[in-house]
Amino acid sequence: MADVSLNDQVAVVTGARRGLGRSYALELARCGAAVVANGRQGSDGLDELVAEIEGEGGRAVACSSDVDTRSGGKAVVDKALEHFGRLDIVVNNAGILRTGYFEDLADREIDAILDIHLKAPVYVTQAAFPVLRENGYGRVVNTSSNTAFGMAGLAHYAAAKAGIIGLTKSLALEGAADGILVNCVLPNAATPAMENDPVPGFEEDTRFVDAFMTVAGRHHAELVAPLVAYLASSACKLSGEAFSALGGRYARVFYGVTEGWFSPRDAAVTPGDIADRIEEVTRIDDGFLVPNKIRDEYEAVAALFGGDRAGG
Repeated sequence: MADVSLNDQVAVVTGARRGLGRSYALELARCGAAVVANGRQGSDGLDELVAEIEGEGGRAVACSSDVDTRSGGKAVVDKALEHFGRLDIVVNNAGILRTGYFEDLADREIDAILDIHLKAPVYVTQAAFPVLRENGYGRVVNTSSNTAFGMAGLAHYAAAKAGIIGLTKSLALEGAADGILVNCVLPNAATPAMENDPVPGFEEDTRFVDAFMTVAGRHHAELVAPLVAYLASSACKLSGEAFSALGGRYARVFYGVTEGWFSPRDAAVTPGDIADRIEEVTRIDDGFLVPNKIRDEYEAVAALFGGDRAGG
């Protein structure tokens, strides 16, 4: 078995007072990292988490700051530097749940979700990036969600979580030259947020309910934490990737672009042409491209201009 060690590393974990974040903080500490456990100002549970980590022989410090603000994001990075003298790992986990059908969402629900799920990782990682660049090393683990595949009653949440995948891929490119690897997880676990704010209409989708209940016995945060610890370690050499953790199954998540239909050169394309060729546009039987950057798709299409693939 591979030895994944975080000895002499310092990690920031946002949203650490309960649920997934608490599990991540404990796992990172057990792997040897000193942990800055972050939670909202006025929230409880951080001191207890720090005491538990220290009771197991680890090192930790609490940092109460609202990371959905620029100053709050900087504060958690500053705490790591002030208390432990360095920073190596950022785990952007802080989140809330505000459910509701799309047409019923008010500004307060939309802003709350976008602020904590999308803007907070930006603020924390912006503060951390110069530190990691100076180190010549860093690991950033962001939190997406399989709601990004689509879920009624969570359109705003799904939009934010889909945005995290794009953010992750772009930061991976910007950090590569300085040894900063950036990945994201799509965690599935039963948390208090899910219990306190159920998704409307969930029980009406009986197929989903059946599948959910089958997996429910393994909806433990502790099954997600090992993936996060691996991605936060030097053992991980991947960057710009997304990984699902669901019921003890771990899998890569990726964008794919079909081979599609290449229209005739120098010919106008009409909506009718698209309608006639829609099966070619959507077919995946002939293979697909998994781009790591926008250039990959451009290069794939540019190659068609030199071949004989132009359609009739």
